[in-house]
Amino acid sequence: MTRSILSLKKAADILGLFIEDTGGEQRLYGLTDFSRTLGLPKPTVQSLVRTLEEIGYLEKDPETAKYRLGPVLFQLGMKYATSMDLATVARSWMERLCTQFNESAHVGMLVGGRVIIALRVEPESTFMVFPHTGAVIPFHTSAIGKVLFAHMETKKRDGILKSYEFIRLTEYSIADAPRFVKDIEKAKKTGVAFDNQESVLGLSCVGGPIFNAHGRCIAAFSLSGNAHTIERRRDEIINAVKYVSHQISSQMGYRAGP
Repeated sequence: MTRSILSLKKAADILGLFIEDTGGEQRLYGLTDFSRTLGLPKPTVQSLVRTLEEIGYLEKDPETAKYRLGPVLFQLGMKYATSMDLATVARSWMERLCTQFNESAHVGMLVGGRVIIALRVEPESTFMVFPHTGAVIPFHTSAIGKVLFAHMETKKRDGILKSYEFIRLTEYSIADAPRFVKDIEKAKKTGVAFDNQESVLGLSCVGGPIFNAHGRCIAAFSLSGNAHTIERRRDEIINAVKYVSHQISSQMGYRAGP
């Protein structure tokens, strides 16, 4: 193995730590953390990290002098998400939902341990500007986040809950792990999750999962709008979300069991 390839592999190992991380918030790593975890000499780590920072793959936190994933990697992640067949299939169905209810529809995915909005379709009359494409949204107050969490592997879910901060964004936000777990267990059982003004007052959402051919939840989507409108048409929206969930998943190759 040539020196350049070996250096490339070591750099990939550094970035790989963030992918393996199961914390609720993205963990910050210092030079000592990288060195100890990967068994690499500190001078080697320092050189690699400096290069990764220069090209935007890592960025240094000004307060702790530790590192997080940089903006370039998030841009690459979004490019990957939008280049998938999922983007084409999902956009068509989000446009149908948007037209049917005259409310905004979103698709979200896990990118580097964060819930990222990958697609947004909105009616011309919309007054909501959040969440926009590329926005990072919390697990505990969003319908999309709840769906993704509900279908996550148990080990990863438990790891996230150990350090997850249940920050109250509104008076309706879930503020503790037991209630959150109860909420996501219900979401997994029923096939839908809700944001009942938990992120923004006056805004409610109904979300559903998107499965691939291997039965893995690869994304989630939601219909978002005025809380009173969502509540008034709640049953109709739930049925529509379940139908769209089935249709998109089927087009992605998913075949439900008996």
